Amino acid sequence: MKTKRQKNAERRLLGWIGWAGFDAIGRLALLTGSTVVFSRLLSPRDFGVTALALTIVAVASVFVGMPFEEALTQRRGLRMIHLRAALGASWLIGSVILVLSIFGGWLLARLYGQPEMRYLLPIAMISIFFSGHSDIATALARRLRRFNDVAYATLTGHVVGIALSLLLALLGAGVWSLVGQRLLVVVARAVILQYRIGFLILPRWSPAHIGQLGRFAGLSFLSRLTENVTYLAFNNVVEVYFGLTVLGYVNMAMRLIEPIRGAIAATGHNLAFSFFASASRDRPRHAQLAETVVSRSAFAIVPVFVGMAAVAPVLLPIVAGPGWDDAVGITICFAIAGAIAVPACFIFTALSANARPEFGLLSTLASFAATVFVLVSASSLGPISVGMSRIAGDATQAVIAIGLSSPSLSWSRSSRLAALSPAWMLGGAMGLIVAQFGAVLPFVNRLPNLAVMVLLGVGVYALLLAVFARPTLRSFTAMLRSHGRNPAADASSGAAKNCATLSP
Repeated sequence: MKTKRQKNAERRLLGWIGWAGFDAIGRLALLTGSTVVFSRLLSPRDFGVTALALTIVAVASVFVGMPFEEALTQRRGLRMIHLRAALGASWLIGSVILVLSIFGGWLLARLYGQPEMRYLLPIAMISIFFSGHSDIATALARRLRRFNDVAYATLTGHVVGIALSLLLALLGAGVWSLVGQRLLVVVARAVILQYRIGFLILPRWSPAHIGQLGRFAGLSFLSRLTENVTYLAFNNVVEVYFGLTVLGYVNMAMRLIEPIRGAIAATGHNLAFSFFASASRDRPRHAQLAETVVSRSAFAIVPVFVGMAAVAPVLLPIVAGPGWDDAVGITICFAIAGAIAVPACFIFTALSANARPEFGLLSTLASFAATVFVLVSASSLGPISVGMSRIAGDATQAVIAIGLSSPSLSWSRSSRLAALSPAWMLGGAMGLIVAQFGAVLPFVNRLPNLAVMVLLGVGVYALLLAVFARPTLRSFTAMLRSHGRNPAADASSGAAKNCATLSP
Protein backbone atom coordinates (compact mmCIF):
# COMPACT_ATOMS: atom_id res chain seq x y z
CA MET A 1 0.00 0.00 0.00
CA LYS A 2 1.44 3.34 -1.03
CA THR A 3 1.70 6.14 1.53
CA LYS A 4 0.30 9.59 0.89
CA ARG A 5 3.85 10.89 0.41
CA GLN A 6 4.57 8.21 -2.19
CA LYS A 7 1.36 8.98 -4.07
CA ASN A 8 2.12 12.69 -4.06
CA ALA A 9 5.68 12.05 -5.24
CA GLU A 10 4.44 9.85 -8.07
CA ARG A 11 1.82 12.41 -9.05
CA ARG A 12 4.50 15.10 -9.16
CA LEU A 13 6.72 12.82 -11.23
CA LEU A 14 3.96 12.27 -13.76
CA GLY A 15 3.38 16.00 -13.82
CA TRP A 16 7.06 16.54 -14.65
CA ILE A 17 6.77 14.13 -17.54
CA GLY A 18 3.73 16.05 -18.73
CA TRP A 19 5.61 19.36 -18.72
CA ALA A 20 8.60 17.77 -20.43
CA GLY A 21 6.34 16.19 -23.04
CA PHE A 22 4.53 19.46 -23.75
CA ASP A 23 7.81 21.31 -24.16
CA ALA A 24 9.29 18.51 -26.30
CA ILE A 25 6.27 18.25 -28.58
CA GLY A 26 6.13 22.01 -29.00
CA ARG A 27 9.82 22.29 -29.84
CA LEU A 28 9.66 19.32 -32.18
CA ALA A 29 6.71 20.79 -34.06
CA LEU A 30 8.38 24.20 -34.37
CA LEU A 31 11.78 22.91 -35.44
CA THR A 32 10.28 20.34 -37.80
CA GLY A 33 8.17 23.03 -39.41
CA SER A 34 11.17 25.33 -39.77
CA THR A 35 13.25 22.48 -41.19
CA VAL A 36 10.62 21.94 -43.89
CA VAL A 37 11.24 25.51 -45.02
CA PHE A 38 15.02 25.60 -44.52
CA SER A 39 15.62 22.30 -46.33
CA ARG A 40 13.89 23.63 -49.42
CA LEU A 41 15.75 26.92 -49.43
CA LEU A 42 19.23 25.70 -48.40
CA SER A 43 21.55 22.88 -49.45
CA PRO A 44 23.04 20.09 -47.30
CA ARG A 45 26.37 21.97 -47.55
CA ASP A 46 24.76 25.02 -45.92
CA PHE A 47 23.57 22.85 -43.04
CA GLY A 48 27.08 21.40 -42.74
CA VAL A 49 28.80 24.81 -42.59
CA THR A 50 26.32 26.01 -39.98
CA ALA A 51 26.79 22.83 -37.94
CA LEU A 52 30.55 23.50 -37.67
CA ALA A 53 30.01 27.04 -36.36
CA LEU A 54 27.13 26.26 -34.02
CA THR A 55 28.87 23.25 -32.49
CA ILE A 56 31.75 25.51 -31.48
CA VAL A 57 29.24 27.96 -30.03
CA ALA A 58 27.61 25.13 -28.08
CA VAL A 59 30.98 24.21 -26.56
CA ALA A 60 31.68 27.86 -25.70
CA SER A 61 28.28 28.22 -24.02
CA VAL A 62 29.31 25.56 -21.50
CA PHE A 63 32.01 27.89 -20.16
CA VAL A 64 29.59 30.74 -19.50
CA GLY A 65 26.65 28.87 -17.98
CA MET A 66 27.26 25.28 -17.02
CA PRO A 67 29.86 25.89 -14.29
CA PHE A 68 27.19 27.77 -12.38
CA GLU A 69 23.73 26.33 -13.09
CA GLU A 70 24.14 22.95 -11.38
CA ALA A 71 26.19 24.37 -8.51
CA LEU A 72 23.65 27.13 -7.82
CA THR A 73 20.82 24.62 -7.92
CA GLN A 74 22.55 22.13 -5.63
CA ARG A 75 23.85 24.65 -3.06
CA ARG A 76 21.88 24.38 0.19
CA GLY A 77 22.00 28.07 1.07
CA LEU A 78 21.71 30.49 -1.87
CA ARG A 79 21.93 34.27 -1.72
CA MET A 80 21.32 36.77 -4.50
CA ILE A 81 25.01 37.68 -4.43
CA HIS A 82 25.83 34.15 -5.62
CA LEU A 83 23.62 34.64 -8.67
CA ARG A 84 25.09 38.07 -9.41
CA ALA A 85 28.63 36.85 -8.97
CA ALA A 86 27.94 33.93 -11.30
CA LEU A 87 26.57 36.28 -13.94
CA GLY A 88 29.56 38.61 -13.58
CA ALA A 89 31.98 35.72 -14.09
CA SER A 90 29.85 34.44 -16.97
CA TRP A 91 30.00 37.72 -18.85
CA LEU A 92 33.73 38.10 -18.27
CA ILE A 93 34.37 34.60 -19.67
CA GLY A 94 31.99 35.33 -22.54
CA SER A 95 33.87 38.52 -23.47
CA VAL A 96 37.15 36.61 -23.72
CA ILE A 97 35.54 33.87 -25.83
CA LEU A 98 33.93 36.42 -28.17
CA VAL A 99 37.32 38.01 -28.88
CA LEU A 100 38.85 34.59 -29.50
CA SER A 101 36.00 33.70 -31.87
CA ILE A 102 37.02 36.55 -34.17
CA PHE A 103 40.37 34.88 -34.70
CA GLY A 104 38.74 31.44 -34.69
CA GLY A 105 36.39 32.38 -37.51
CA TRP A 106 39.33 33.46 -39.64
CA LEU A 107 41.16 30.17 -38.97
CA LEU A 108 38.08 28.07 -39.77
CA ALA A 109 37.53 29.97 -43.00
CA ARG A 110 41.05 29.05 -44.12
CA LEU A 111 40.91 25.48 -42.81
CA TYR A 112 37.62 24.54 -44.50
CA GLY A 113 37.77 26.95 -47.44
CA GLN A 114 34.48 28.59 -46.41
CA PRO A 115 34.92 32.41 -46.34
CA GLU A 116 31.59 33.03 -44.57
CA MET A 117 32.96 31.32 -41.45
CA ARG A 118 34.93 34.52 -40.72
CA TYR A 119 31.71 36.23 -39.75
CA LEU A 120 29.38 33.33 -38.94
CA LEU A 121 31.30 32.25 -35.84
CA PRO A 122 31.67 35.62 -34.03
CA ILE A 123 28.08 36.65 -34.80
CA ALA A 124 26.74 33.31 -33.55
CA MET A 125 29.01 33.59 -30.48
CA ILE A 126 27.07 36.63 -29.24
CA SER A 127 24.42 34.17 -28.09
CA ILE A 128 26.62 32.91 -25.25
CA PHE A 129 25.99 36.06 -23.17
CA PHE A 130 22.27 35.30 -23.23
CA SER A 131 22.66 31.54 -22.78
CA GLY A 132 24.82 32.17 -19.69
CA HIS A 133 22.24 34.54 -18.22
CA SER A 134 19.51 32.03 -19.07
CA ASP A 135 21.37 29.18 -17.34
CA ILE A 136 21.74 31.19 -14.14
CA ALA A 137 18.07 32.24 -14.23
CA THR A 138 17.16 28.59 -14.80
CA ALA A 139 19.08 27.63 -11.66
CA LEU A 140 16.98 30.07 -9.65
CA ALA A 141 13.77 28.83 -11.25
CA ARG A 142 14.73 25.24 -10.41
CA ARG A 143 15.30 26.14 -6.76
CA LEU A 144 11.89 27.84 -6.65
CA ARG A 145 10.36 24.88 -8.53
CA ARG A 146 9.08 27.26 -11.19
CA PHE A 147 9.30 24.52 -13.80
CA ASN A 148 6.28 25.78 -15.67
CA ASP A 149 8.05 29.12 -16.18
CA VAL A 150 11.15 27.38 -17.56
CA ALA A 151 9.01 25.37 -19.98
CA TYR A 152 7.02 28.45 -20.98
CA ALA A 153 10.16 30.54 -21.59
CA THR A 154 11.81 27.76 -23.59
CA LEU A 155 8.82 27.10 -25.79
CA THR A 156 7.93 30.77 -26.29
CA GLY A 157 11.57 31.57 -27.03
CA HIS A 158 11.48 28.99 -29.79
CA VAL A 159 8.27 30.47 -31.19
CA VAL A 160 9.78 33.96 -31.37
CA GLY A 161 13.25 32.91 -32.56
CA ILE A 162 12.07 30.46 -35.20
CA ALA A 163 9.47 32.86 -36.59
CA LEU A 164 12.10 35.57 -37.06
CA SER A 165 14.68 33.17 -38.53
CA LEU A 166 12.12 31.87 -41.03
CA LEU A 167 11.47 35.45 -42.07
CA LEU A 168 15.21 35.86 -42.64
CA ALA A 169 15.28 32.66 -44.73
CA LEU A 170 12.39 33.81 -46.90
CA LEU A 171 14.16 37.13 -47.41
CA GLY A 172 17.17 35.25 -48.81
CA ALA A 173 19.54 35.36 -45.79
CA GLY A 174 20.81 31.81 -46.52
CA VAL A 175 23.04 30.29 -43.83
CA TRP A 176 22.56 33.42 -41.74
CA SER A 177 18.98 32.37 -41.10
CA LEU A 178 20.20 29.12 -39.51
CA VAL A 179 22.67 31.00 -37.33
CA GLY A 180 19.99 33.56 -36.56
CA GLN A 181 17.67 30.82 -35.35
CA ARG A 182 20.00 29.87 -32.51
CA LEU A 183 20.83 33.46 -31.61
CA LEU A 184 17.23 34.66 -31.65
CA VAL A 185 15.90 31.65 -29.70
CA VAL A 186 18.53 32.07 -26.97
CA VAL A 187 17.91 35.81 -26.64
CA ALA A 188 14.13 35.39 -26.49
CA ARG A 189 14.35 32.59 -23.90
CA ALA A 190 16.65 34.59 -21.62
CA VAL A 191 14.48 37.71 -21.71
CA ILE A 192 11.23 35.80 -21.17
CA LEU A 193 12.59 33.66 -18.33
CA GLN A 194 14.08 36.70 -16.56
CA TYR A 195 10.68 38.40 -16.77
CA ARG A 196 8.73 35.33 -15.63
CA ILE A 197 10.73 34.56 -12.48
CA GLY A 198 10.49 38.16 -11.26
CA PHE A 199 14.03 38.44 -9.84
CA LEU A 200 16.30 40.90 -11.66
CA ILE A 201 19.78 39.34 -11.85
CA LEU A 202 22.56 41.85 -12.56
CA PRO A 203 26.28 41.02 -12.88
CA ARG A 204 28.75 41.64 -10.06
CA TRP A 205 32.39 40.65 -9.76
CA SER A 206 32.90 38.62 -6.55
CA PRO A 207 35.57 35.90 -6.73
CA ALA A 208 34.94 34.93 -3.10
CA HIS A 209 31.34 33.93 -3.80
CA ILE A 210 32.31 32.16 -7.00
CA GLY A 211 34.79 30.14 -4.95
CA GLN A 212 31.99 29.00 -2.65
CA LEU A 213 30.45 27.05 -5.54
CA GLY A 214 33.55 24.87 -5.34
CA ARG A 215 34.02 21.26 -6.39
CA PHE A 216 30.49 20.69 -7.65
CA ALA A 217 30.74 23.49 -10.20
CA GLY A 218 34.05 22.18 -11.53
CA LEU A 219 32.92 18.58 -11.98
CA SER A 220 29.56 19.55 -13.49
CA PHE A 221 31.35 21.89 -15.88
CA LEU A 222 33.80 19.18 -16.98
CA SER A 223 30.94 16.74 -17.54
CA ARG A 224 28.98 19.16 -19.72
CA LEU A 225 32.12 20.30 -21.51
CA THR A 226 33.00 16.71 -22.40
CA GLU A 227 29.50 16.17 -23.74
CA ASN A 228 29.74 19.20 -26.02
CA VAL A 229 33.32 18.47 -27.06
CA THR A 230 32.00 15.08 -28.16
CA TYR A 231 29.66 16.86 -30.58
CA LEU A 232 32.47 19.11 -31.75
CA ALA A 233 34.86 16.21 -32.38
CA PHE A 234 32.00 14.20 -33.87
CA ASN A 235 31.19 16.89 -36.43
CA ASN A 236 34.82 17.47 -37.36
CA VAL A 237 35.56 13.76 -37.79
CA VAL A 238 32.43 13.42 -39.95
CA GLU A 239 33.61 16.34 -42.08
CA VAL A 240 37.11 14.88 -42.44
CA TYR A 241 35.93 11.40 -43.44
CA PHE A 242 32.73 12.20 -45.36
CA GLY A 243 32.67 15.93 -46.22
CA LEU A 244 30.26 18.78 -45.61
CA THR A 245 27.36 17.14 -47.44
CA VAL A 246 27.22 14.16 -45.08
CA LEU A 247 27.68 16.55 -42.17
CA GLY A 248 24.58 18.27 -43.49
CA TYR A 249 22.74 14.92 -43.33
CA VAL A 250 23.88 14.59 -39.72
CA ASN A 251 22.62 18.08 -38.99
CA MET A 252 19.25 17.22 -40.51
CA ALA A 253 19.00 14.07 -38.37
CA MET A 254 19.83 16.11 -35.29
CA ARG A 255 17.17 18.68 -36.15
CA LEU A 256 14.59 15.89 -36.00
CA ILE A 257 15.84 14.06 -32.90
CA GLU A 258 17.73 16.58 -30.75
CA PRO A 259 14.80 18.95 -30.01
CA ILE A 260 12.81 16.21 -28.33
CA ARG A 261 15.90 14.69 -26.75
CA GLY A 262 17.07 18.04 -25.43
CA ALA A 263 13.66 18.97 -24.07
CA ILE A 264 13.10 15.66 -22.28
CA ALA A 265 16.65 15.35 -20.96
CA ALA A 266 17.00 18.94 -19.75
CA THR A 267 13.50 19.38 -18.36
CA GLY A 268 13.46 15.93 -16.79
CA HIS A 269 16.89 16.48 -15.23
CA ASN A 270 15.91 19.88 -13.83
CA LEU A 271 12.68 18.61 -12.31
CA ALA A 272 14.03 15.34 -10.95
CA PHE A 273 17.17 17.01 -9.55
CA SER A 274 15.10 19.25 -7.29
CA PHE A 275 13.20 16.38 -5.70
CA PHE A 276 16.23 14.09 -5.50
CA ALA A 277 18.10 16.86 -3.67
CA SER A 278 15.28 17.22 -1.12
CA ALA A 279 15.56 13.49 -0.32
CA SER A 280 19.37 13.25 -0.42
CA ARG A 281 19.70 12.94 3.38
CA ASP A 282 17.17 10.12 3.57
CA ARG A 283 18.93 7.22 1.82
CA PRO A 284 15.98 4.76 1.66
CA ARG A 285 13.65 7.47 0.36
CA HIS A 286 16.29 8.68 -2.11
CA ALA A 287 16.72 5.16 -3.50
CA GLN A 288 12.96 4.59 -3.71
CA LEU A 289 12.41 7.93 -5.44
CA ALA A 290 15.23 7.20 -7.90
CA GLU A 291 13.69 3.85 -8.81
CA THR A 292 10.27 5.43 -9.32
CA VAL A 293 11.66 8.26 -11.46
CA VAL A 294 13.78 6.02 -13.68
CA SER A 295 11.11 3.36 -14.16
CA ARG A 296 8.20 5.70 -14.89
CA SER A 297 10.32 8.00 -17.03
CA ALA A 298 11.61 5.08 -19.08
CA PHE A 299 8.07 3.92 -19.86
CA ALA A 300 7.21 7.43 -21.05
CA ILE A 301 10.46 8.27 -22.88
CA VAL A 302 11.48 5.07 -24.68
CA PRO A 303 8.39 4.83 -26.95
CA VAL A 304 8.89 8.43 -28.08
CA PHE A 305 12.38 7.74 -29.43
CA VAL A 306 11.60 4.25 -30.71
CA GLY A 307 8.54 5.66 -32.44
CA MET A 308 10.71 8.33 -34.07
CA ALA A 309 13.03 5.61 -35.33
CA ALA A 310 10.11 3.61 -36.74
CA VAL A 311 8.57 6.53 -38.64
CA ALA A 312 11.85 8.14 -39.77
CA PRO A 313 11.75 6.60 -43.30
CA VAL A 314 8.39 8.31 -43.80
CA LEU A 315 8.88 11.44 -41.71
CA LEU A 316 12.24 12.63 -43.03
CA PRO A 317 11.30 12.79 -46.74
CA ILE A 318 8.15 14.72 -45.77
CA VAL A 319 10.18 17.21 -43.76
CA ALA A 320 13.32 17.52 -45.88
CA GLY A 321 12.08 16.72 -49.36
CA PRO A 322 14.18 14.91 -52.01
CA GLY A 323 17.94 14.54 -51.79
CA TRP A 324 18.22 13.57 -48.11
CA ASP A 325 17.97 9.77 -48.37
CA ASP A 326 21.29 9.13 -46.61
CA ALA A 327 20.01 11.00 -43.56
CA VAL A 328 17.31 8.37 -42.89
CA GLY A 329 19.60 5.69 -41.49
CA ILE A 330 21.47 8.26 -39.38
CA THR A 331 18.17 9.54 -37.99
CA ILE A 332 17.06 6.03 -37.03
CA CYS A 333 20.33 5.43 -35.18
CA PHE A 334 20.12 8.76 -33.34
CA ALA A 335 16.59 7.94 -32.21
CA ILE A 336 17.56 4.47 -30.98
CA ALA A 337 20.50 6.00 -29.10
CA GLY A 338 18.12 8.40 -27.37
CA ALA A 339 15.86 5.54 -26.28
CA ILE A 340 18.86 3.83 -24.69
CA ALA A 341 20.57 6.73 -22.96
CA VAL A 342 18.01 9.34 -21.93
CA PRO A 343 16.10 7.30 -19.31
CA ALA A 344 19.32 5.72 -17.99
CA CYS A 345 20.88 9.14 -17.41
CA PHE A 346 18.33 9.88 -14.68
CA ILE A 347 20.54 7.61 -12.55
CA PHE A 348 23.32 10.18 -12.92
CA THR A 349 20.81 12.89 -11.97
CA ALA A 350 20.13 11.04 -8.73
CA LEU A 351 23.85 10.88 -8.00
CA SER A 352 24.42 14.51 -8.94
CA ALA A 353 21.64 15.62 -6.59
CA ASN A 354 23.51 13.72 -3.88
CA ALA A 355 26.63 15.84 -4.60
CA ARG A 356 28.33 13.13 -6.69
CA PRO A 357 28.54 14.61 -10.22
CA GLU A 358 31.79 12.77 -10.96
CA PHE A 359 29.88 9.71 -12.20
CA GLY A 360 28.22 11.82 -14.87
CA LEU A 361 31.66 13.04 -15.91
CA LEU A 362 32.94 9.45 -16.07
CA SER A 363 30.05 8.42 -18.30
CA THR A 364 30.49 11.33 -20.72
CA LEU A 365 34.22 10.64 -21.02
CA ALA A 366 33.55 6.96 -21.76
CA SER A 367 30.80 7.92 -24.21
CA PHE A 368 33.16 10.32 -25.98
CA ALA A 369 35.82 7.60 -26.36
CA ALA A 370 33.31 5.02 -27.64
CA THR A 371 31.73 7.46 -30.10
CA VAL A 372 35.02 8.54 -31.70
CA PHE A 373 36.41 4.99 -31.75
CA VAL A 374 33.42 3.53 -33.59
CA LEU A 375 33.13 6.52 -35.93
CA VAL A 376 36.75 6.18 -37.05
CA SER A 377 37.02 2.37 -37.06
CA ALA A 378 33.72 1.85 -38.93
CA SER A 379 34.09 4.74 -41.38
CA SER A 380 34.55 2.31 -44.28
CA LEU A 381 30.85 1.40 -43.92
CA GLY A 382 29.86 4.84 -45.11
CA PRO A 383 27.53 7.42 -43.53
CA ILE A 384 25.71 4.79 -41.45
CA SER A 385 28.84 4.55 -39.28
CA VAL A 386 27.95 8.03 -38.00
CA GLY A 387 24.72 6.70 -36.55
CA MET A 388 26.38 3.54 -35.25
CA SER A 389 28.92 5.61 -33.34
CA ARG A 390 26.14 7.54 -31.61
CA ILE A 391 24.49 4.30 -30.50
CA ALA A 392 27.82 3.03 -29.19
CA GLY A 393 28.45 6.21 -27.19
CA ASP A 394 24.97 6.35 -25.67
CA ALA A 395 24.91 2.62 -24.92
CA THR A 396 28.19 3.09 -23.04
CA GLN A 397 26.51 5.67 -20.81
CA ALA A 398 23.62 3.31 -20.10
CA VAL A 399 25.98 0.45 -19.23
CA ILE A 400 27.85 2.64 -16.77
CA ALA A 401 24.61 3.91 -15.23
CA ILE A 402 23.45 0.35 -14.58
CA GLY A 403 26.81 -1.14 -13.64
CA LEU A 404 28.43 1.50 -11.46
CA SER A 405 28.80 0.93 -7.73
CA SER A 406 28.47 3.85 -5.34
CA PRO A 407 27.65 4.13 -1.63
CA SER A 408 25.78 7.32 -2.56
CA LEU A 409 23.20 5.28 -4.49
CA SER A 410 21.61 2.60 -2.30
CA TRP A 411 20.13 0.87 -5.30
CA SER A 412 21.37 -2.47 -6.63
CA ARG A 413 22.48 -3.05 -10.20
CA SER A 414 19.79 -5.67 -10.75
CA SER A 415 17.11 -3.22 -9.59
CA ARG A 416 18.43 -0.54 -11.95
CA LEU A 417 18.32 -2.96 -14.86
CA ALA A 418 14.83 -4.08 -13.83
CA ALA A 419 13.67 -0.44 -13.82
CA LEU A 420 14.85 0.13 -17.40
CA SER A 421 14.55 -3.17 -19.26
CA PRO A 422 10.71 -3.47 -19.36
CA ALA A 423 10.42 -0.11 -21.12
CA TRP A 424 13.20 -1.03 -23.54
CA MET A 425 11.53 -4.35 -24.39
CA LEU A 426 7.98 -3.02 -24.75
CA GLY A 427 9.13 0.06 -26.65
CA GLY A 428 11.30 -2.08 -28.93
CA ALA A 429 8.39 -4.42 -29.67
CA MET A 430 6.16 -1.48 -30.52
CA GLY A 431 8.82 0.00 -32.81
CA LEU A 432 9.30 -3.25 -34.73
CA ILE A 433 5.56 -3.63 -35.31
CA VAL A 434 5.19 -0.04 -36.52
CA ALA A 435 8.26 -0.25 -38.77
CA GLN A 436 7.10 -3.51 -40.36
CA PHE A 437 3.63 -2.12 -40.90
CA GLY A 438 5.03 1.09 -42.42
CA ALA A 439 7.08 -0.91 -44.92
CA VAL A 440 3.94 -2.41 -46.51
CA LEU A 441 1.73 0.68 -46.59
CA PRO A 442 0.59 1.51 -50.14
CA PHE A 443 1.62 5.17 -50.20
CA VAL A 444 5.29 6.05 -49.82
CA ASN A 445 6.40 9.14 -47.89
CA ARG A 446 2.90 10.49 -47.51
CA LEU A 447 1.27 12.20 -44.55
CA PRO A 448 -1.50 9.56 -44.33
CA ASN A 449 1.14 6.90 -43.80
CA LEU A 450 2.72 8.91 -41.01
CA ALA A 451 -0.62 9.47 -39.29
CA VAL A 452 -1.52 5.78 -39.50
CA MET A 453 1.88 4.72 -38.13
CA VAL A 454 1.70 7.15 -35.21
CA LEU A 455 -1.81 6.02 -34.26
CA LEU A 456 -0.77 2.39 -34.59
CA GLY A 457 2.23 3.00 -32.33
CA VAL A 458 0.10 4.64 -29.64
CA GLY A 459 -2.44 1.82 -29.77
CA VAL A 460 0.15 -0.98 -29.75
CA TYR A 461 2.08 0.54 -26.87
CA ALA A 462 -1.07 1.08 -24.82
CA LEU A 463 -2.01 -2.57 -25.40
CA LEU A 464 1.47 -3.76 -24.38
CA LEU A 465 1.25 -1.68 -21.20
CA ALA A 466 -2.19 -3.08 -20.45
CA VAL A 467 -0.87 -6.64 -20.73
CA PHE A 468 2.62 -6.35 -19.20
CA ALA A 469 2.68 -3.09 -17.16
CA ARG A 470 -0.87 -2.35 -16.05
CA PRO A 471 0.09 -0.22 -12.98
CA THR A 472 2.10 2.07 -15.22
CA LEU A 473 -0.80 2.43 -17.64
CA ARG A 474 -3.11 3.32 -14.74
CA SER A 475 -0.61 5.93 -13.55
CA PHE A 476 -0.35 7.50 -17.00
CA THR A 477 -4.13 7.55 -17.31
CA ALA A 478 -4.40 9.26 -13.94
CA MET A 479 -1.82 11.81 -15.05
CA LEU A 480 -3.83 12.67 -18.16
CA ARG A 481 -6.92 13.22 -16.02
CA SER A 482 -5.22 15.38 -13.41
CA HIS A 483 -2.37 17.04 -15.29
CA GLY A 484 -4.18 20.32 -15.67
CA ARG A 485 -4.42 20.72 -11.89
CA ASN A 486 -1.65 18.97 -9.97
CA PRO A 487 1.64 20.09 -11.54
CA ALA A 488 0.88 23.76 -11.05
CA ALA A 489 -0.18 23.14 -7.47
CA ASP A 490 2.98 21.20 -6.76
CA ALA A 491 5.11 23.86 -8.37
CA SER A 492 3.46 26.62 -6.35
CA SER A 493 3.86 24.66 -3.15
CA GLY A 494 7.53 23.99 -3.89
CA ALA A 495 8.13 27.64 -4.70
CA ALA A 496 6.64 28.72 -1.38
CA LYS A 497 8.90 26.28 0.48
CA ASN A 498 12.06 27.33 -1.35
CA CYS A 499 11.69 31.12 -1.52
CA ALA A 500 13.12 31.31 1.97
CA THR A 501 16.42 29.87 0.73
CA LEU A 502 17.08 32.96 -1.42
CA SER A 503 18.23 36.08 0.38
CA PRO A 504 20.00 39.28 -0.61
